[in-house]
Amino acid sequence: MEYDIVFLGGGPAGYEGAISAAKKGLKAAVIEKSDLGGTCLHWGCIPTKTLLHAVKFIKQIKDASKWGIRTGEMEVDIEKILGMKKRVVTKLTRGIEHLFKENEIEMIKGTGKIISPERIVINNDMEITGRQIVIATGSKPAELPFLKYDQELIIHSDIALELSEIPARLLVVGAGAIGLEMGIIYRYLGSEVNVVEILDHVLPGTDTELSAILQKEIRKQGITVYTSTTVESARIQGKEIAIQFKNEQKVWPEQFQKVLVSVGRTPVTDDIFDRSLDIKTDSKGFIVVNDNLQTGVETIFACGDVIGPPLLAHKAAHQAMAIVDFIAEKKKVNPLTVPAAVFTFPEIASVGLTEDEARKRGLKIKTARFPYSAGSRSNAIDDKQGLVKIITDPGNTIIGAHVLGSEAAELMPLLTRAVSLQMTATDFKDLIFIHPTLSENIWEALGVAGGFSIHI
Repeated sequence: MEYDIVFLGGGPAGYEGAISAAKKGLKAAVIEKSDLGGTCLHWGCIPTKTLLHAVKFIKQIKDASKWGIRTGEMEVDIEKILGMKKRVVTKLTRGIEHLFKENEIEMIKGTGKIISPERIVINNDMEITGRQIVIATGSKPAELPFLKYDQELIIHSDIALELSEIPARLLVVGAGAIGLEMGIIYRYLGSEVNVVEILDHVLPGTDTELSAILQKEIRKQGITVYTSTTVESARIQGKEIAIQFKNEQKVWPEQFQKVLVSVGRTPVTDDIFDRSLDIKTDSKGFIVVNDNLQTGVETIFACGDVIGPPLLAHKAAHQAMAIVDFIAEKKKVNPLTVPAAVFTFPEIASVGLTEDEARKRGLKIKTARFPYSAGSRSNAIDDKQGLVKIITDPGNTIIGAHVLGSEAAELMPLLTRAVSLQMTATDFKDLIFIHPTLSENIWEALGVAGGFSIHI
């Protein structure tokens, strides 16, 4: 079979890229060994957000008494929660399959290997031709040499999402996005959760001021967080794991029923292309590409997790669509302004430079802040924990924006556009936000930067 474009991997990059290609008249195919949707749909973004929504009900029920709403004894049915997760994933998977059928995209089940600039072997017994090939094979959970997965006591997030057992004590190694989200899920389902992070704050790479506030809020929810702490050793003792911790103050042991290792992800590049091809990888295994996301072979592209951070589904999808535009319309691939969010309680979302990053670059900056506690809607719904932080250059151009608080992720598109277009804070003075809304917190923070805020 011959195709105009073939995607290796059916995650957000692969399936959205293929749909985009088909809509531009290209004959497209996707090679995927599992189901369409990839890690994001089946083991990442969607399942975790479904579970977080479920446990948010638990949090709201516990908080209801201060509103004068009294409830009886709460009962949690894990099987029904898992059933809802499965229904959500199944519905979205079928939606993608429908789009493939509607757009006449070929879904080829199996594992592909690129053997020439236009040829791919599938499952070692079938060969197809793609005039253009896109590697979108994604990533997998990274492993620690002293905490190798046995999928019973030492697990990664894919296994943790099954909720087959809610351990009395859970250790999460790594305070990144996945670690904190999974920690919150298990905490509200009844586990005593401990999180250990080798660096000095949770969510490394995010704004340290907001990270510190989030860390306090997480601790208020009953999660123990150890920062600047390492796991020195791990020893399985029957049905438990003995962990030795170390920080500057002390060394101490603790026992856990499960350990969730969440220390990042590594690219899936093993045996997906013949090594004789001019496709290079860096020291961490990520594929090296040029500004137009081409490898050393001009007909072979790569995008998403497989080319490196940020490892985000929306970045991968937009890169794939940009590749299609480059192939179909000769449009150069423009650098993306990529926002990110972590769906903790409260949420945290960011775009552009953090204050620390800007200062390390030697930039002269101004910072503007507006606390959620001063916002009208924040108070009305009693979600007052949070902060909007805007980073501008001396001319008031917005170079970074960070939100900690309720619905932070939903508030980011406007700020992402502002950073992308290099808008100034004063550009928003006459933009009217509906009152009362959480988005007014954005306007007020921009007002602090631009000199027109009212409520601070």
